[in-house]
Order: sequence, then C-alpha cells, then structure tokens
Amino acid sequence: MIHPRNTLLLLACAPAMVAAASAADFPTRPVTIIVPAAAGGGGDTTSRILARSIEQEMGWTVSIINQGQGGGVVGLTSMVNAAPDGYTIGLLFPYAGYKYTGQATFEGSNFSPIANFNGDSSSLVTSASSPFKTLAEALDAIKADPAKYKIHCSGGCGSVWDVPVAGMMMDYGIDVEKITWIPGQGAATGLQELASGGVDFQTVSLPEASALMTAGLVRALGVLSPTPVPGFEDVTLAGDVVGHPVDGGTWRALGGPAGLSAEIVGTWEEAVEKAVQSESFKSAMKTANFGIKWMNTEDLAALMKRHEEDTARVMAALGYGK
Repeated sequence: MIHPRNTLLLLACAPAMVAAASAADFPTRPVTIIVPAAAGGGGDTTSRILARSIEQEMGWTVSIINQGQGGGVVGLTSMVNAAPDGYTIGLLFPYAGYKYTGQATFEGSNFSPIANFNGDSSSLVTSASSPFKTLAEALDAIKADPAKYKIHCSGGCGSVWDVPVAGMMMDYGIDVEKITWIPGQGAATGLQELASGGVDFQTVSLPEASALMTAGLVRALGVLSPTPVPGFEDVTLAGDVVGHPVDGGTWRALGGPAGLSAEIVGTWEEAVEKAVQSESFKSAMKTANFGIKWMNTEDLAALMKRHEEDTARVMAALGYGK
C-alpha cells in the first residue's frame, strides 16, 4: 500500500515526469519547418536539402511550408507565434533589419536558436543588358548619382544580402541612403524582375543567381568574399575593388519560438548536426553550390547578437530611425 505522503509526492512530480518523457520521445508526429521565402530561392532550396537529410538520418517526417510574403515577415511571425513544443520551427536568417524598416520588431529574444547549417557570401548582380560590365564601373556610377539606381534586396530590405552590400558601398564612399532599395518575396522573384529590367541591380547569393547566370540573363559583378567562391571563381572579389578584404553574406539556421525547452532544442540540434555531417547533405549542397556552415546553439546565439549590432550600424547610415 502506498503511503499518502508518497502519493502526494508522486502527484507533485508527475508533470515533470511527463515533460521529460515527452522530450525524450520527441517527435511522435510529423514536424514542420516554416521557410520565410518563396519556393525556388536559396532559403527554400537549402531548407529542403536539410529536411531530406533529417528524414534520412533521424527517421522523422518533415514538411516545408513556404511563407515569403512581406519579404519574409509573415513566415518569421508564424515561427514566433508557433506553440513552443518543437513541432513547428522555421528557417532563421538575418532578421534585424525589419525593425528599422517598420515591418516587424524581431529580436533575438523572440527566438530559440537551434543550429546553423549554411552560409553564403552576398553578391551584386545586374541584368545581361546592363551597361555595367564590372563592379568598379557599377560602383563608380552609383557613387556619382546614387538616387538614379534601384537595387532589389531579394527579401526584406535591411536583411540577408543588402546590409553587407550597403556596408561595402559605404566603404567605397557611396551615400547609400539615396539609393532606392526594393524589398521582395525572395531571390527567385527578384531575379525575374532584374532580368526584365524592373531594377538595376540585385543583392543575392551566387548559387541563387546561378541558373539565370547560366542562361545568360543576369551577370554577377562582384561577391563579398575574401576568397574565390567555389564554382564561381571568375566572379570579382569586392575587396579587390574597395581596397580591403570584404566578407559579408547570409547565414541560415533553424530556430523556434521563444520558450522551447532545452531538451527539445537539444534534440533538434542533434538532428541538424547529423544531417549536416551526412554524405547526402554534403553532396546535395555541393551540387547546388551552397556553402555548409555548422554552428551549435551557443555559437548561433552569439552570431545573432553580432548580426543585430552590425545591422544597426548600416541601417543608421541608410537613414532609418531618423
């Protein structure tokens, strides 16, 4: 017979025991990754590669939901508002610029960092019909009359690709505040607009632009990498033009809403690490020319903090917050 005092003790411990068991058994049903970008771009492609590898390595069922509306704000909002149970997480990428453009007020505290799996350098591309053949020609023209030009940001401006490019232009002496920066719903739709002549330039990764580059519709002028990018060795390094090494671009990670338990975060972190280390992931990323950049939860949190600080500097120069 159980003593009444022991019965009370068991009842008191029951919630903790259930939570521990549920974390240990996670997941017991399919999980969802929200991608705050339209289908076809780098965020979508890399997330799907990762999802397939997680399924192979962990035996999970992973679905992808694309929500690129509002330059990614809709998807990130869904991610932040998801139940903190680990079943709905999302693609996390440079987000700090949204609060300067008035689109959202995302901060690191809104998310539970999980792990980073991809990193790629930003580049400046133009249409094949553009009169600019080199990065130096383009930067000189923009410097002479910045108000004349429109640059597509791919996603929301103040985010993934345009902040590093704006920083590079600042170092070249360009008044970036006078440029018209155009937000969009992802790289794929932006590249279509660029190819059709709707904008003068686009900030984007080289892998995302590679298909239209191969088709002869767009041309890469320069890449913000200190060393040549594998698969794109002929693209000019921005540092060779501005006079010092330039290293800027995106990071792509998985994150969840604030409040995910350490156990759930740890389970997801392990899943991402196993996927990133798998040969299937490495092969698919190499084929698509996307870079692999692993960071654990702690390192990702530190990266997010640096991102917020760097974005504040560039957005101030762009005139936001005045």
